[in-house]
Amino acid sequence: MASLELKSYERPSALALVRTVAAIIFRAVSLIAAVALATGVGVWSSRYMISRGSPLSVDSYGPWQHWRDLGRENADPYSKAHLASTGKLRISADSAGIFEARTDSQGARLHSSCNYKIEGASLPGLWWSLAVFDARGRLIRNDADRYTFTADTIAPNPNGSYVVTLGRDARPGNWIPTGGAGRLVLVFTVLDPANGLSDEQRAERNKRLPVITRESCS
Repeated sequence: MASLELKSYERPSALALVRTVAAIIFRAVSLIAAVALATGVGVWSSRYMISRGSPLSVDSYGPWQHWRDLGRENADPYSKAHLASTGKLRISADSAGIFEARTDSQGARLHSSCNYKIEGASLPGLWWSLAVFDARGRLIRNDADRYTFTADTIAPNPNGSYVVTLGRDARPGNWIPTGGAGRLVLVFTVLDPANGLSDEQRAERNKRLPVITRESCS
């Protein structure tokens, strides 16, 4: 008759238990960190797409960004979210070209601590406006009550071009105060004529957007 061989149970050592528990904790922490990182990246990328757009929704012309479907019924979700985030009613892209700039033409962030010169070419037959806002999309309060210049209010050069200056301190000419607003956003709006614009005319308009030059900072 075969005998049964009983093996004694060996309890794991304290060191082995510590290693096992540490491995479990490490895996759990790694999983939580990976999920948190993925969530954070997703939230950041969504906010960036809503704020700045992507080549799928935005055309770039130097420092200027143009949301091509802004205000249209068939606009993509990011364009709709961008419009909603401003808290303002915007003219549809079917009726106007609306361009936003957060940097100068050299790529440096616009800021109220600097002085800027904005040089624009003549746009015959087109009405336009140029306004400056703070980073939250609000007009910048100032004692001069100056917030924007338009094709009707600008003092142009003899050839129809114009220069607008931005800065804290008053200047002669077409000056818009920036106070202590911090980061700035420029919005350049060009209305289409009643009979609309062809694709070629839109392309020509987009080549004549203002140049933004930083002159000095304090």
